[in-house]
Amino acid sequence: MSREAELRAALVAAGARLFSAGLVAGRDGNLSARLDDDRVLITPRGVSKGHLTPHALAVVRLDGTLVSGPTPSTEQSMHLAAYAARPDVQAAVHAHPPTATGFAVAGETLPDDVLPELTAGVGPVAFVPFGRPGTGALARELTPYWAGHDAFLLANHGALTVGRSVTEALHRMESMEQAARIVLAARQLGTVHRWPSDDVEALRDQWRHERSR
Repeated sequence: MSREAELRAALVAAGARLFSAGLVAGRDGNLSARLDDDRVLITPRGVSKGHLTPHALAVVRLDGTLVSGPTPSTEQSMHLAAYAARPDVQAAVHAHPPTATGFAVAGETLPDDVLPELTAGVGPVAFVPFGRPGTGALARELTPYWAGHDAFLLANHGALTVGRSVTEALHRMESMEQAARIVLAARQLGTVHRWPSDDVEALRDQWRHERSR
């Protein structure tokens, strides 16, 4: 199987997993993967991520030119901005995980000093100001956050994660939603306990080291 065929299959599988887990609904969300230095595979506009097929993905250049396939997602500028800013990024997942998106609607990010899986596996979650979807505004709002983050809560919109593979980006999305659920549950119970600063910094170092490999 060629690398492109593997990436197409991976994006289809990731879309189905997001849909079955309720992290996207209807036609929500979009996914992409880097094919090479100038081409990106991306999900099409207006298609349920639970019903993708390998051949129904678009190929676009980093400048947004359509190479082949259907009309790409209206959020392609956000994806292309990630690849242009971060040569290490090989995949991006945009979803609307309900609890994490609830934090984004409330104008909050997630604390990175309460759950080791979030601190060491996902890293700090950026809160990105609102940018109107489909206009390029959101890509511009993300600009200051690319260098220091792999996970982003998008104000009044949803969430974005990036990674060195489709699987890594997907796992970060799943872990971020799980962390949001746990933090919300802790708040409802009364208290969110945070770790000592030395432990937090050690786990942050672990994330930085893994990220730089």
